[in-house]
Amino acid sequence: MSEKLPIDLGALTELMRRPLIVRIVTILDITSLSLLELFEYGLTLKDINYSMANGVIGYDKPKKALGSEETTALGIPLTGDYYYNFLNSKVKLTELGLYILDSIKGNQLEHKSSMIPEDQSSDAGPRRPSTLD
Repeated sequence: MSEKLPIDLGALTELMRRPLIVRIVTILDITSLSLLELFEYGLTLKDINYSMANGVIGYDKPKKALGSEETTALGIPLTGDYYYNFLNSKVKLTELGLYILDSIKGNQLEHKSSMIPEDQSSDAGPRRPSTLD
């Protein structure tokens, strides 16, 4: 069982107003990406740290075999390249991030369904002869 985080509506509203948070949750959606992949989307380490500090994203820790890699007391691997391992570490949306994503998707559906068919012109298509002069 996962414990539900108490959601402060003021903090949630503030997060949802930030374009950075909206962009990150829409990029990650339901998958996990490496930090390097997020950099390819034009995000910075500062953006990622901000999202992590606010609990929107978190590290996706895969199950490792016990004793497969020796680490220091700080968790830094003794073998391999630390920076490479850091860039390849995966992040995913937390429960808060998933909630924000669901809210965004819900708002998009409301806006699409609120269009009244009478407001749309029936001859606005590019292949309609009536639009050609």
